[in-house]
Parts: sequence; structure tokens; C-alpha cells
Amino acid sequence: MTSPKTMLVSVGGSPEPVIFSLNQRRPEYVIYFTSRASRKTVRESIEPALEYKPRDHEIIVTPDEEDLGASVAELLREVPRILDLWEVNFSDVVGDYTGGTKTMSAALVLALAERGCPYSYVGGKSRSKEGLGVVLSGHEKMLFLDNPWDALAVGPCRDAALLFNRCRFMSVRDLAARTAGRTERHRPFFEALQHLAEAYYAWDNFHYGRALGALKRGESLLRGYASASANNAVRRFYASVEANRPLLERVNTEVDLLVKSTPRKKDLDSQPSCASPPVLVIDLVANAERRATIEYKFDDAVARLYSAIEKLAKHRLLVAHGIDNSNVDLARVPEARHEDLKACVNPREDGKIQIPLHKSYELLHALGDPLGSAYSSCEAELRKVLGVRNTSLLAHGFTPVSEETYTKLFGIALVFLGLKVDELPKFPLLDFGGEGL
Repeated sequence: MTSPKTMLVSVGGSPEPVIFSLNQRRPEYVIYFTSRASRKTVRESIEPALEYKPRDHEIIVTPDEEDLGASVAELLREVPRILDLWEVNFSDVVGDYTGGTKTMSAALVLALAERGCPYSYVGGKSRSKEGLGVVLSGHEKMLFLDNPWDALAVGPCRDAALLFNRCRFMSVRDLAARTAGRTERHRPFFEALQHLAEAYYAWDNFHYGRALGALKRGESLLRGYASASANNAVRRFYASVEANRPLLERVNTEVDLLVKSTPRKKDLDSQPSCASPPVLVIDLVANAERRATIEYKFDDAVARLYSAIEKLAKHRLLVAHGIDNSNVDLARVPEARHEDLKACVNPREDGKIQIPLHKSYELLHALGDPLGSAYSSCEAELRKVLGVRNTSLLAHGFTPVSEETYTKLFGIALVFLGLKVDELPKFPLLDFGGEGL
């Protein structure tokens, strides 16, 4: 048994358990938590009976020994002040809640709960009042207890869930790294969470290759922990991560292909999703939804939606019709569209015909493509919404994008994708229900 640097002890009418505890542990610093009536017990009974002399001590008097809120508030205010005076950290504090009223003991436990401090308690089988009173002098027994809040990682789990579900992944990573160093029992979970936070941060910022590597590492670590855990929140989280991996693998493969200097139609045709919207576009729309519904960043959301709608047309022209809209081959275009497209020659790109978003969709419509038809049905609304987008701060103007503009463009994007909002891929959610691990 090592001596703690500091003990916070509650004091009631019976000094013997407190004396026994302090003589057993011999802390350098002592904070006594007393009522007005028991304050004199420290001076008259406890200090004279100590077998050693602490370096320093302080007394905190509760305003009301039967008021839990007032007692906790007094401890939360005074303990940090005293520790700061002594240059002592909460990691060096043990709470002993043997003495005092039940309310005072509860207040001490609550005040130290989220600080991760361990506790001690003086117990014993021989008690006064036919076994119902205080422990008889000479029959004391020290009990050492882990902080259940810390043992279950309730605080870190609550904070991690709040941050993760708000897409604050780097904050989750840092929290998980700190917590992994404090808990042996749950270290595998927090090490896994550290990797997964990095994975979802990278994914949310379009670094798909890096995200996939981190997700695989985190998933591997979490698999073993989840298989041995009875915690349903952990099992649900693992199942969601596992379900996300195939999508991330597909996006990563697709991006690797599309970043080639001249992606070929036959390469795209070889992908299993070539007849469907590209998963990259679907992921962009899901990313936009997170920006809007989680962070309320409508400018960012609309910028992503614009990119998704633009890439969807580019992909469909190339995959379904063999036309690269950044270098249009007129031989593949209906003759009725030739004159219109010739106006899009870019002299700075060796005379290549490069067509913008609206003309790409108009060409799809001329080719009889269903995506072109979908565009034709909402062309007026799309032009209006994109006009607002073009005057936004992230485009060419100074006016922030409204939620209404985002909602309209989001709805159009879903129509083009042929998806419902609940069919978009979702990041996992952490939900421990306040119970911890």
C-alpha cells in the first residue's frame, strides 16, 4: 500500500475511523470535509491522535450537511483552489468517505467522480448498535475502491460519443489517446477508437486511402474487444464500422481509377458499379448532408452538392456514351448539338471542347439518357439554385447560402442519384446511454 500525496476525508461525529485511515495511509496533504459541528473534531480529536504530521492541511466546511447540491458545490469550488495552492494534481488525490453524514459522503464521491480519483473506506464487521452502528475501535479494516466512473470510463465515453457524433474526430482521437493511457481494462477499445477517429476524419476530408488504412487497423482492434464485451453500444459501433468498410474500399478503388490522367471507358466499365451512380458521388452527397445536418454549414454542403452533380454528369457521359466532357469528340455527339458545343472550344487547352455542367446535362438529354431527362424535368429550379450558389462566399459572391437553398439542391441531387435520403451511407454513431463500458 503506497501513501497517497493527498487525501480528501469526510468527518463526522466519530473521529476514530478518520484517525485510523490517516494513520494507515499517511498522506502528505489532508483536506478535511466537515460540517460546522464536526469542524472542532479535527482540532480536538483527530490531529492530536495522528501518528505523523502532514505537510499541510485545510478544512472545507459544508454550508449544509443535509443538502447534497450545496455540499457538492462547495467541494467543487474549494478542492481545486486548495490543490492549486499546494501544486497538487487530482491524479494524486484519494477520497475517503467514511465519516460525515450520508449526504456529505455522497457529495465527496460525486465531487471526485469525474476526476478519476480512487476511494478508500474504513469498514469492519464489529459495529456498535448490534452491528448497525459505527465500526468499533480496534476492529477497523481499510477498503480500497476504484473510482467506478473511471473504471467504466463513463466520462470519456460520454465525451467521445458527443464529439464523434458531431464529426469532431480529431478531438475524439486525442481524447482516446489520453484515456488509453489511464485504463488497462479498456485500453483496447480506446486504442481502436483512436484509429477509427483518424479514419473517419480522413474519410470526411476525402483522403480515402489513408482512411481505409486507419479504419482497417481500428476495426481489427475493435473486433477482439467487441467479441468479448457484453456492452451493446460497443457491439453496435463495431457492426457499423464493419458495414462501412466495403463502401470505403469501393470509393478508394474508384478514386484511384478516376485520378488517372486519362481514365478509359473500358476501365470504368470493369467496375461493378458502372451502371449505377459512382460511389464517389454518393459519398459526396452524404458528406454534404453531414455538413448541413450536423454542422449547419450550408455553404460547405452546397459546394459538395455542386461537385457531386457535376461529377455525376461527367461519369455518365464517359461510362454510358464514351464522351469525355473535358475533351468532347463531336463524332460521338448528335449532329444537332455540334454548333452549340463548338462554342465551348478552349483555346488555352489546344482547342479542346470542354463543356460545363448545364451543357453536360443537356447533352445527356439529347442522347436520350435518363439522367438527362431527370435534369430536364428540374432544369429551371436547378439553374435558380445554382445561381444562388454562384453568389455565395465559397463561389463568386459574398452572400451566405441559406438552409432553403441547400434543401432544394439536396433534393435535386437525390433525384439525380435515384436515392432516398435514408439510403445514403451513414457514419457510425456512438451511444453509450450514459453507462460507459
